[in-house]
Amino acid sequence: MPQKIPIIFASVLKPVDDSRVLYKLGFSIRETNKYDLNIIGFSTKKTPKVKNIRLIEIFSGPRTHISRLFVPFRFLQQLFKIKPAIVIVTTYELLPMATIGKWMLGYRLIYDVQENYSKNISSNQTLPFLVRNLAILLVKTAEKLSQPAIDHYIFAEKCYAKEMPAIKNYTIVENKASIPPITKGSFRIKNANAVHFIISGTITPVYGVLEAIKWFLKLQEQLPHAKLTIVGHCPMESFSNELLTRYQSKAGVNLFLSSSPLPAVFIQEKIDQADVLLLPYHLLPSIKDKVPTKLYEGIAHQKVILITDNPVWKEIVDKYPAGMCVDFLAIENAFMVWKTLLSIDFYRFLPDENVDWSIEGIKFQQLIGELAGQ
Repeated sequence: MPQKIPIIFASVLKPVDDSRVLYKLGFSIRETNKYDLNIIGFSTKKTPKVKNIRLIEIFSGPRTHISRLFVPFRFLQQLFKIKPAIVIVTTYELLPMATIGKWMLGYRLIYDVQENYSKNISSNQTLPFLVRNLAILLVKTAEKLSQPAIDHYIFAEKCYAKEMPAIKNYTIVENKASIPPITKGSFRIKNANAVHFIISGTITPVYGVLEAIKWFLKLQEQLPHAKLTIVGHCPMESFSNELLTRYQSKAGVNLFLSSSPLPAVFIQEKIDQADVLLLPYHLLPSIKDKVPTKLYEGIAHQKVILITDNPVWKEIVDKYPAGMCVDFLAIENAFMVWKTLLSIDFYRFLPDENVDWSIEGIKFQQLIGELAGQ
């Protein structure tokens, strides 16, 4: 049997069992049985054992910890240890070391652009003004200086092609979802008086968490047995403390907040237990043109979805239909929205290729095969 081609996926703040890198990109090329797969990333609370994929943890502290400065050097050490043929970097801060490593080892370099980082930093405004401008400068410098060394880009969102017009060598591989083999068919909400809502994933102010909680509490005045679960990675300690202080004692509100990324399997289990998925994103320039992964995943699992009103998302939601677009700031309309939701026959059209990962996985397999000379 020919020797497998070594490949590295590398990030800093994404966990080694990140949904996109492990369960989508990693599993897709593992199917070919041609590659020796290595995923480098953030330490999880419980690292899973995955057949034929090596998970390597190089960072485990808070994102502002000084030890983060040494992560690129640990990454370089792994490059020399594994001697990959292809390196796929998913975060800008590893690009300079990946460029140096390419010069020394001669591998093909791919930049998986999961976020428009400089735009995020500018729009989300979670950093002080001077720190924010410095961070934007660092991102742009790392991406610009590394561009000649990058053999190919992967865009996780279609809109990145417009936002980064100077980049021509790219393939769009969207964050779509794996559709379960068993589908429910069309249905209406059953737990009308004891409905269970959930907000999951990254928990930050710009994702509209506070607005959604207030919307839920207003609805709860009419539905006292309703529940809201909030589960996910809350990177801002001050915001986590605010949520715990203000809402932990509220009846029907359950908080599962973590300072580090939670396993994707754990979050999916919580979603499966809920009736309605809330996606209350703010319509910031860094958000409004993207399609949230949670929207694809919610449709794939046939969850009822309430999402911020946005033409890009409304077109997707209305198709099946998967739910409704709402204004979470209009809390006085919460019960009216709920009554409308009860009248909808959801998923008259089943989840299809428009949300399915398999087509994206084939594109990724073909790209890796071309770069590996297969």
